[in-house]
Amino acid sequence: MAKRTNTGIRRRGCNDSARAVSRHARSLPMHPQLAALVSQLDAATAHARQLVAALDDATFHARSPRGGWSAAQCIAHLNLTTPAFFPSIDAALASGRPGFADSRRYRRGVLGALLAWSLEPPARLRFPTLPAFVPRSTGSKGAVLADFERFQRELANRIQTASGLDLNELRIRSVFNARVSYNVYAAFCILAAHERRHLWQAERAARSLVAERGA
Repeated sequence: MAKRTNTGIRRRGCNDSARAVSRHARSLPMHPQLAALVSQLDAATAHARQLVAALDDATFHARSPRGGWSAAQCIAHLNLTTPAFFPSIDAALASGRPGFADSRRYRRGVLGALLAWSLEPPARLRFPTLPAFVPRSTGSKGAVLADFERFQRELANRIQTASGLDLNELRIRSVFNARVSYNVYAAFCILAAHERRHLWQAERAARSLVAERGA
């Protein structure tokens, strides 16, 4: 497997070169488990596009009288949380050891697996949201979706760049709780599960509004 470097990570102020590196990363072979994660991100992006396209602006932003976030807030929450992981992921990948063969398996660890499982929809457990990750305002449908798509690309770029590194030994601290840590592969799995949870929540919120209006 070709040696991977940290140069594929997108940086502010280097958009043109970052896009070129991203295209190069997509052309390189990827560890099967990481390729599966990128496919999950692609599916989540398609889900978000379908959801946004199906809703008018009022329904997208409206909160149910029963409480809970609007569909817009659910996706805006993802736009806050996903990039919050990037600095710690970047630092870990920069110190990664190459040479992890495709025949070896990445493992989430007990805690990482439990956290990823707990986030999968339908929601099994409810977690309090830190104030920093509560969306105070949202933009237009187009703006919210564009931000989501951008962060999806940036996350996929990091996953692609990570292929060939021993992610089992690279650990980061959770942005939600500094006392909790897990390896980078677990972080990728947690982020993917977190997306599915809140896209499910967004669709549920929209359906609830439509049902109430039709009652």
